[in-house]
Amino acid sequence: MLLPLVFALTTIAPTPAPVPERVFQRASELVPWCRQEAEAELVGRGLTTYQWTASYRDEGNTLVVEGKLRADGRDYPVNCRIARGARERYATIEVSEPAP
Repeated sequence: MLLPLVFALTTIAPTPAPVPERVFQRASELVPWCRQEAEAELVGRGLTTYQWTASYRDEGNTLVVEGKLRADGRDYPVNCRIARGARERYATIEVSEPAP
């Protein structure tokens, strides 16, 4: 009766330390995040990505990235936004369908 309890206690894995979230202060810091998220979105749709272009700017206290990700011969517009000083979880991304 005691053996199952001892076994259960020895097989519990420790909880890993949380990974610190990025905090964005400049629009240039948002560019790599935006690319990674856009690539993940399109790869998830089964597309092959291979070219990224982007510009970035501040709109008051909002950091903005406008880009294009080429996938399967078409350019997909990508827009990312976040408030300056906000954590990564609050960033937004929009991957639009390419123009016909």
